[in-house]
Amino acid sequence: MTTANPRRLFIAGTLSFVLIGALPALYGVSLPAYRRLFDLADGQGGELLSAHGVGAFVFVFAGIFGLRWLTTRFALAALTVGGGLVAAQPGWVGVLVGAFALGAGFGLISTIQNRRFLAEFGDKGPGMVGLLNAVFGIGAIASPILFVWAGGAPAPVFAGIAICAAALIPVLQPSGKGPVTVGLPAWRNRRSLILILLFASVLLEVGLFGFGPSALIALGTPELTAARLASGFFVVFLLARLGLYWVTRLLPAQVLFLCGFVGIALCAVIAAAGWPALAYVLAGGCTGLTFPSFFVWGSTL
Repeated sequence: MTTANPRRLFIAGTLSFVLIGALPALYGVSLPAYRRLFDLADGQGGELLSAHGVGAFVFVFAGIFGLRWLTTRFALAALTVGGGLVAAQPGWVGVLVGAFALGAGFGLISTIQNRRFLAEFGDKGPGMVGLLNAVFGIGAIASPILFVWAGGAPAPVFAGIAICAAALIPVLQPSGKGPVTVGLPAWRNRRSLILILLFASVLLEVGLFGFGPSALIALGTPELTAARLASGFFVVFLLARLGLYWVTRLLPAQVLFLCGFVGIALCAVIAAAGWPALAYVLAGGCTGLTFPSFFVWGSTL
């Protein structure tokens, strides 16, 4: 692997993370619009999140075997194709194919950049992973706002993601750079209990990202208000991840992960007690802690 200039690596990572950060929040606020547009049955909108998740899983798993063409450049191309397909809305199946491609780009960028930030920034690596994942929140805050500005239409926002990804390909991954193979931390030494905790936290995160706004709408919240609450969720999410840059120097990663995990559960209790909007926004802070903390924790096992 060619060692990147730290400044170039930081620019490449942060801009890519802004793009992938826009996706989960955008899915969440778009589901009601797609249900109307394609006359979907109850629950069928969840196929969008499933297609995204399958794309991420397939390509991250493929990357474990060191396929040399799975680079950041390939990931950006996948975002371009996927965003363009979803924006074009060539039927529900076409949208799902686009979501699969978006998931591929999402998973590869997340894994490649997290791994490189942790490895190539030395002693600052854990804090830089937290900072990188904080940038994810910028895209997540922006996409629901852009969705509102577009009058509740997801297509223009997905088109914008595709255009930005295409523009980044020559800027962030010029020819002549060696490929970046993908790997997961401590692949051979993971412990089953930790994997169970990770799996549960990812399920909670995906549920909050994708179904949180839909749940609020089902409880009577207007769609545009739910979109604004989604932005609020990611504002708190962003603040929590920015805090990781400093907090990782004071507390072990496993403690931060468990704090986030337990915090999400407590927010669920608050929602069940009758304050779902408040609980949803607060859950953003807890969710912001889990993945970066686990990534650092897992790398030490």
